[in-house]
Amino acid sequence: MKERVLETFVPLYISNYCDSNCLMCNMRKSNGDLVRIEASDEEIFEQLKIIYEIEKISSVCFLCGEYYAKEDRVKHIKKIIKSITCAFEIGFKKVFFNIGALFDDEIGMFYKEFVGSGKVVLSLFQETYDRDTYHSYFGRDIKSIPKAHFDLRYSTPARWLGAGFKSVDIGILLGLHNPYNDLDKLIEHANMLSQKGEGEVYVSLPRIRGVKNVPYEIDDMKYSEIIKRVRIACPDSKLIITTREIREFIDHVLDYIDVVSPGCSDVIPYTVEGELKNNILTSQFVVSEKRERPSKFLDQFKTTFAFYKDNIEGNSIDN
Repeated sequence: MKERVLETFVPLYISNYCDSNCLMCNMRKSNGDLVRIEASDEEIFEQLKIIYEIEKISSVCFLCGEYYAKEDRVKHIKKIIKSITCAFEIGFKKVFFNIGALFDDEIGMFYKEFVGSGKVVLSLFQETYDRDTYHSYFGRDIKSIPKAHFDLRYSTPARWLGAGFKSVDIGILLGLHNPYNDLDKLIEHANMLSQKGEGEVYVSLPRIRGVKNVPYEIDDMKYSEIIKRVRIACPDSKLIITTREIREFIDHVLDYIDVVSPGCSDVIPYTVEGELKNNILTSQFVVSEKRERPSKFLDQFKTTFAFYKDNIEGNSIDN
């Protein structure tokens, strides 16, 4: 692991509108308590400037809900493309985006702007590879619920790489289904994608936090075992851990991790100074530990990954 590059990126939610109705998600369409926000181009630009110039981090992930109507999907993809272009103009080295499954013509919209670039990463989690569990949480009617389309979601990363792009980020949501059954499928999926060209495959392993009656409880010991298993089984993939986990746990598994993602699940949450907001009325999810500013979080990590310090990609803290 000492030979690996430790990367980092910051999530940036630009909207919490969504046409899907995922049971565990605050952004679900049926959640009448959520205050809906759609960031303007100017607000997105300001957020990117804060992340790049104040937090000193040069990789970002754009996130939003999923849309069903074709005109809404096209409109939002154009917004994402404009945001990615803006990020590169500011100086960002790599941009992830997570907006749901894509049809071929929608991949084509990104192709016209970014094909061949290893700097644009499609982020799309299957959540669970068990169909029955998937549909019980994400719906069955593909004529009205965008996330209900299991096969479209599963095929999108391979079609993205097949179109000429170089990087994808896949994952499961630990706690939905028997984790060991899902892990076998995730490992198979990751290694299959790794064999497609010269691309990078990122693997995300978030666990459900703050939700009651989770079908499969993933405690710290089991979570550590899962991370180590994926690390061994997918040697060519890059493992991501987010700061929905507390720092002590991240310290514990850092030797097996390639990417640490500090930040917040609220919409346009970054400010010039002060704490990050993580409001239940606007966020996708709320974590129990108060989120530190990304730069402060990484700064406190310096002693933990001191041996990485001269080889950090995606941020410029003491590079």
